[in-house]
Amino acid sequence: MKKIIVILFSVLLFASCKKEEKIEVKETSFEKPVNPLNELKYANAVDFYCKMDIKKFGVSDTVTYKGKLYGFCSKMCKDEFLKTPEKYLASK
Repeated sequence: MKKIIVILFSVLLFASCKKEEKIEVKETSFEKPVNPLNELKYANAVDFYCKMDIKKFGVSDTVTYKGKLYGFCSKMCKDEFLKTPEKYLASK
């Protein structure tokens, strides 16, 4: 019985020692998508609701409030701002 276990162990050990395959990785370049909203000047640098840095991560929605343009990362953040804009502007 011991011989069978030793033989099985040897076969399994030998089968697991196959050569490593080399995987070639091609280098790709990543370009940020062009978003014309990111080129505009905003009165805020950070999304009022979620506190995301819109200068770094970009803008997906905007609102003009009292003559100033504000940028937001999403429609949800813009909608939350519009519920009580004075609250967010006071904490600015």
